[in-house]
Amino acid sequence: MTRPILSILDPSPMFEGQTAGDAFANTLALAEALDGRGWRAMWVQEHHNARSFASAAPEILIAALTQRTKALKIGSGGVMLPNYSPLKVAEQFCALEALAPGRVELGIGRATGADPRASAALLGPGAQAFPTMMQMLLDWLLDASGEVPLPEGHRAAGIHVGPRGARPDVWMLSSSAQSAAFAGAMGLKLAFADFLAPGGAGAAIAAYRAAFRPSRFAETPHAAVGLVALAAETDEAAGQLAKPAIAWNLARATGDFRAFLPSAEADAVIAAALPEALAAAEGRGVIGEAGDVARRLADYAGEHSADELFILTLAEWIGDKIRSYELIAEAMAAL
Repeated sequence: MTRPILSILDPSPMFEGQTAGDAFANTLALAEALDGRGWRAMWVQEHHNARSFASAAPEILIAALTQRTKALKIGSGGVMLPNYSPLKVAEQFCALEALAPGRVELGIGRATGADPRASAALLGPGAQAFPTMMQMLLDWLLDASGEVPLPEGHRAAGIHVGPRGARPDVWMLSSSAQSAAFAGAMGLKLAFADFLAPGGAGAAIAAYRAAFRPSRFAETPHAAVGLVALAAETDEAAGQLAKPAIAWNLARATGDFRAFLPSAEADAVIAAALPEALAAAEGRGVIGEAGDVARRLADYAGEHSADELFILTLAEWIGDKIRSYELIAEAMAAL
């Protein structure tokens, strides 16, 4: 049985009646509660035009999180590079690294984190330019750190990232074998999104490891998987806590990214669902008694050759969410 490294993934979910301030306060409370408690890192996400999540600007939330924690690595899961200038992303994350030396991780995504109209409104260069943008970002980061100065003749020669100094750790997000192989060829650490592409982790990680070439960003391959999990003292209690997420998955399947419903309202959505739709929604996470959840997570990591798991937990009340993470860490340590 594999005991993977454990990390946290949080999108600052919004429940009906909550403000973005409420969602951010919960994310900060989660980080403070779990700092130094067996979790390696905490990443926040980037979503646009989605009422479900408050986190549209991960770089701002990361800055706040670094000042509320001491042990956790803090990162982006991810920054959607097609929305931005690679130079600006490099500047932002070098500044974050200067604020929290050795603790900042830059996870890069090749999608936009938005629907087509919102993607256009972001005014980025688009996903078709991603390979060139990614290489420019890496070149600027290596130049800023002094590891590999931009050579004469480079298209960006004479343009330098500020502040200069240590750079963040760089990862690439993936939801397919193709993007995972690209991450490997670039010599980056990989984070595969099981919650977006369930069932695809095995093929993606195999493609990543086959394509991996050592680089200044990673000497050896490192594969993480992000997946939904929720634990409680009993299966029944966990099932009750999971109802808002199940109801949200039912709505998401129809293209409705609504705010999360409180448990009482989620019951009505679940009761009205067709059996096959409900089974699909319930299957998008590892939910149950803590010991069983830990064993299933460890088995998953072993089956998919994952070095690390980023756990995304959705619950209505922050106390239940924190407790779920605590139970998972305790049960995993006991394996």
